[in-house]
This record gives sequence, structure tokens and C-alpha cells, in this order.
Amino acid sequence: MITEIFEDLIDQQNDLTEEQAYACMDDMINETCNDNIIAAFLIALRIKGETIPEITGFAKSMRDHGQHVDYKPKGYMLDACGTGGDTFKTFNVSTAASIIASSGGAEISKHGNRSVSSKCGGADVLEALGVNITAGPEVNKNSLEHCNYGFLFAPIYHPATKNVMGIRKSLNTHTVFNLLGPLICPSNLNAQMMGIYDPELIEDISKVLVNLGRERAMIVHGFDQNGNPAMDEISIIGKTKVAFIDHGKIEIKYISPEDFGCETVNPDYIKAPDTLEEHVQIIKDILDNKQETKENKARLDLALINSSAMLYVADKVKNLKEGVELSKKLVEDGSAKEQLNKIIKYSNEKL
Repeated sequence: MITEIFEDLIDQQNDLTEEQAYACMDDMINETCNDNIIAAFLIALRIKGETIPEITGFAKSMRDHGQHVDYKPKGYMLDACGTGGDTFKTFNVSTAASIIASSGGAEISKHGNRSVSSKCGGADVLEALGVNITAGPEVNKNSLEHCNYGFLFAPIYHPATKNVMGIRKSLNTHTVFNLLGPLICPSNLNAQMMGIYDPELIEDISKVLVNLGRERAMIVHGFDQNGNPAMDEISIIGKTKVAFIDHGKIEIKYISPEDFGCETVNPDYIKAPDTLEEHVQIIKDILDNKQETKENKARLDLALINSSAMLYVADKVKNLKEGVELSKKLVEDGSAKEQLNKIIKYSNEKL
């Protein structure tokens, strides 16, 4: 299919239908065309601008080619991750927040990989904490049943995508694949908490998520104190652009730390550390409710506001302030720390 539509894409910049995009992704995964054609195709799409039907078709194809966790959610089950590729580097916020939120009843099927924009990705940190990141579908199904959490390591569940990894790295620029990671979690998601590297993409990705069957979701991009695009998380150093999805209805708005009952903080307090060991210690400090320094407090609050959003998407709280209060309680009473122990236990079970 890529070779059939390539000339029109280059010469006329024609958009693909969802069906054409699905077939083109099949070609890339099945290696039915050479690397040079794939690289040129990805760049041509980038120059033209990927459309909602194209991203939807690519995502459906990748999802259909992967392994699947056959777990039926009790309520709303969400993935909680970002695209990476942002400019302001933080500690691994979504990992800390997802542990807290899942201890409060949010079912989280976290699809992740090693680092994209930070020095340590979610997989790196969870592995260092003792989680078996290479757990297969049956282990993750059991983990979701017992502790509301499963970590689905992308190379295990989407092995065919290794065919395009070398091409992506050689291009050294954003392609549609940067958007697809959070869209192709191989489980029965009906909800999503997604951070994105470019705030201008929020509206389109919201519509893609609706196409993919998400009933509730938040898609976010956080700004810095000067209003510049900064992070694929809810920001605690400035405002956040967010799309709320509720059963097909999409609402775009801006929120601030004060909407969560928190204060805006100095950006230096939440910057990414240099080593994996420091990343891991930050997660441990958050779950231990450490607040001795301004950095401790800022990191904890950043995790709490992102956990709050996950609890809200999962319909466990009525609003974001209530989500922060529940998240605080889960950290203070030790539930979140115990949740990490459960995640470690169930991810390492032999079934």
C-alpha cells in the first residue's frame, strides 16, 4: 500500500483514509517495503501533517498486531503515560502518580517503554524498583485482577515494531510513532490519561481517542511559569492545557495548580535528576510522604495532582480537588507504598 500511494503523498500531499493508513502500517510492520521508502513516507507525512483518520488507522493496525491482555475492567480502566519528547525534563511523574491512583481504586494498564525524553523512562524506574517489566499477558491479567495495576512493556507486546525502530532513530525527529505509543495499549481500555509533547495536537488526539473507544479521558500539556510549552504532564509550574473527554463530548480548557488546591512552585524543584538511582529515590520519597525540603514537597504535589487526574478519569472522585485529597490520604496512610509492594509481588508471580 505504501508504494501505491507514495507518489500522490509526495507530489500532491493527499491525505490517507483510515483504511489506507491501516494498510500502510501493515506494510511497515510486515516489512513489505524497504527502509528508505518507509523513512521517506514518515517524513512526507510529517511535512503534510498527520490527520485524525491517519493516526486512527495506524493505531488500530499496531494494536491488532500486538499481544493482548484479556482482562475485563470492573469500571473505567486507563493507560497513564505520555508521548515523551517534551522540553522540560522531570522525574518520572506518571509512574509515581499511577501507583498512588491505583491504590485508590483506579484500574491502570500502563503501557510503557524505556526513556524517550527523560533520562529514565517508566520501564527503567519500575524495573529498578523491583517490578518485572517483561511480564506477559496472563501475569498482567492476574495483577490487574488483584491490585488494579499492570505494566505492559512495549517491546513484549508489540514485537513487530522492532522492524521500524532503526528507521525512527536514524530520522532523529518526531514522526507519527511518537504519538502512537500511548494510543496502542494492548488491553481493554475505555479510559485514558495522556500527556502530549505539543499542545497544538491536543484537539486532534482527543478525537483519535474517541475513535479508539475511550469513554473518559484527559489529554494534557503543561506550560512553564512564562507560558511556554514544557511537559507532557499536568504542570505545577504553570498552566496546563487539557481536553476532557466524556462519552464523546470533548471540552478544551486551561487549568492551574490552584484548581487542585496546590501552589505554583519553582521549576528547579521538580527537574529531572541525573541518575536512575536518584529517579528511584524520588519515587520512594513520594510514597514515604517525605516533605522535609521544598523539593520534596513540590515533587509530592506534582505526583498528587497527576494522580488526582487519573482518579477523576477513573470516576473515583467528583472533581480534581477531591482527587488530591484522596491521593494525599493514600500516601499518608501508607496505602500507596503498600500498592507498590503488591505491584512488585504480582508482576513477579509465576503462572
